[in-house]
Amino acid sequence: MDFKRIEWIFFLVFFGVNIFLFGIYREGVQDERNVSYSDRAESLEHRLKKENIEHKGTFSTAQIEGYYLSGEKTNFYEMVQQKRIEQGDNNLFRYNTDIIENGMIRYPTANYYIDPKNVETTLSEFLSNNENVLFGNEYTYNSQFSNLTGDFPEITVSQVYEGIAFRDDSAEISLSLEKHETDELFKIATYTQYHIENIEKLREKTSLYTEHEAVETLYINSKIPSNSTITFSKLAYSCIYQIREKNVYVPVWFIGISSNETSLQIEQVNAMSNTIITNNTVTRVENQG
Repeated sequence: MDFKRIEWIFFLVFFGVNIFLFGIYREGVQDERNVSYSDRAESLEHRLKKENIEHKGTFSTAQIEGYYLSGEKTNFYEMVQQKRIEQGDNNLFRYNTDIIENGMIRYPTANYYIDPKNVETTLSEFLSNNENVLFGNEYTYNSQFSNLTGDFPEITVSQVYEGIAFRDDSAEISLSLEKHETDELFKIATYTQYHIENIEKLREKTSLYTEHEAVETLYINSKIPSNSTITFSKLAYSCIYQIREKNVYVPVWFIGISSNETSLQIEQVNAMSNTIITNNTVTRVENQG
């Protein structure tokens, strides 16, 4: 018997089987990778569904860019004096007005109404009048943080920087409303305004964590309870530092979560670092010089 020939036959068979098994292994690894990536993309929605956490649509994975910004609080004492000189009206914002630290409270003498079915249009008419509001054209309606139901309806409008609004007291106007006696309109009873100026970029524009990643961070850290509803998400600038006379703002994901019909918690995720900052206080850095 030709043992040499038999050895070659076994070698070739063994080599062929190994190649076949290696091919199957590679296909299995590739399939496993595909499943893994697919699961990773779908896992958040799947896990939310298992815990009966409701939400509308899918969470965006779109890449958005933003900045670290700085801004200075507007001195309304000086600004009102300047506007009086510019407009030649010494009585501008003199009556029914309280100038407070870095802000202003107004009680409009004329009647201004907001139509809840067309808030943005009726509100823009009020904001565009220089005798009503300073810098009114810099603010935009912030529906997620406004409330047109209940006994104390209120509207929030915010300053905007390159398409991203501010969600911070230092850059907002809060308008308190009264229900009209005969129809569904709301009357503007009073408003409190704050404003920042000299906005500067502290760093170059950078990519932010996505809405999907922010919601996943909250879920992983048990911030979204079972049987709840994610009612909204909003990317906005929020103050995280006060350095001397300047505020430092960072893009933040604000996620609204409702556990029942009456309660709403708003979680905050730093869109630069993907860390939860809901209960963080603003760090103040004093001038040591």
